[in-house]
Amino acid sequence: MTSTSTTQTPMQRCGVLTACTAALWVVLAGPAYWLAGNLGLEGLTYSALLCWLPGCLLFFVIPFFGFANNKAYAFLAGSGLRMFVVLVATLVLQEFRADLGLKQFLSWLVAFYSVTLLVETLLIVKSPEANAVGKSATSPL
Repeated sequence: MTSTSTTQTPMQRCGVLTACTAALWVVLAGPAYWLAGNLGLEGLTYSALLCWLPGCLLFFVIPFFGFANNKAYAFLAGSGLRMFVVLVATLVLQEFRADLGLKQFLSWLVAFYSVTLLVETLLIVKSPEANAVGKSATSPL
């Protein structure tokens, strides 16, 4: 029951991640504005961009490394890249925009971090390239 037509290009995977990130932004825009006004929308936007960027970057970088066919290594690389980018960018942002606190920025960052990591992981795990190696005959995946 394998199909070669399900192979997604990095651009398609980035498109899926972009659509999910944009949908979450739309869903959270109302609560962000209600809680913190324009600062809430600004923090929501920063959160979305900080979590979207490493995911898209990973999809374009994975094929150039040997871990492209190993789900565990690809997931680890994605998690490490996401953690590094989000941590550094958050520290820089807090240095220049100290007024973006918990309800204006950090709470939205947690939501976007979780959802984009989930989407990225599903795209990596469900990719035919990753499933080609390490797939056992009895595995349902």
